[in-house]
Amino acid sequence: MKRWKSLIVCCLAVLIFALPATSPPAKAAPSQATKAKQTKTAEPAHVPAAPIPVEMHAPAGVPESVKLELADVGRILVTNAAKTIMPNVRSKEVVPGNAGGYVANYMEVDASNIRAEVIPSDKPGKYVGSIRYVEHRYECPGTSKAEALQAKCHVAQSRRMNELISYEKGKWHY
Repeated sequence: MKRWKSLIVCCLAVLIFALPATSPPAKAAPSQATKAKQTKTAEPAHVPAAPIPVEMHAPAGVPESVKLELADVGRILVTNAAKTIMPNVRSKEVVPGNAGGYVANYMEVDASNIRAEVIPSDKPGKYVGSIRYVEHRYECPGTSKAEALQAKCHVAQSRRMNELISYEKGKWHY
């Protein structure tokens, strides 16, 4: 019986030491150098950007939730395409030009002009979504590679993109 009592006392002691103290220990005041360092590395407060407008088209009878979800998916799809497109403005591709010299090329997604359309299916509760946007290809001519990378660019070609996705079981699948 004595062993059980000593075991219980030991377990309680371990438990008491393992629990955090009720009041946190006082921290030392930061020095002037630490304050200056924190001020320099502090990032400005993130200002949320305005949501990307989506031009929505749907026939009568399509639930509002389906339209809103398609608009959200359209924003996500176009934003992801803009982030992952290659070559992009930060990573231009430089190729020899036709008349000598060089041309830097890059692609850019126009996220300011998105059109989404809900197309009803034969089966109830199923839809097809069409998300349309534009990709622009830019050219920057120069006499050398370095000059082409720094040159003023112009739109050389634009192409319309159309992504088709399906809506089943209450969710858009892409």
